[in-house]
Amino acid sequence: MSSLDTLGYCKRLEAVGVPRAQAEVHAQVLAEVMSQVATKDDLKELKAWVELYVKEQIQGLKADILKWLVTISIAQISLMIAAMRYFAH
Repeated sequence: MSSLDTLGYCKRLEAVGVPRAQAEVHAQVLAEVMSQVATKDDLKELKAWVELYVKEQIQGLKADILKWLVTISIAQISLMIAAMRYFAH
């Protein structure tokens, strides 16, 4: 995170005619805002977390799809066997 030179910022505002009290408050507010801005490192960390989360979710979905596929296949085979026995008579 980049640091803000609040004193220098305040002096620059005063140099163009901003009253000292107003310049100080403006510098404080800007420093607060800058402390809440995400940095490149924050974004890299978030990206890594999202990639891990998505990977875990995809693995879970693959397992669920495989379970459904096996279940439907068994049900289909059972239905075909039942139909063959019923129509054989």
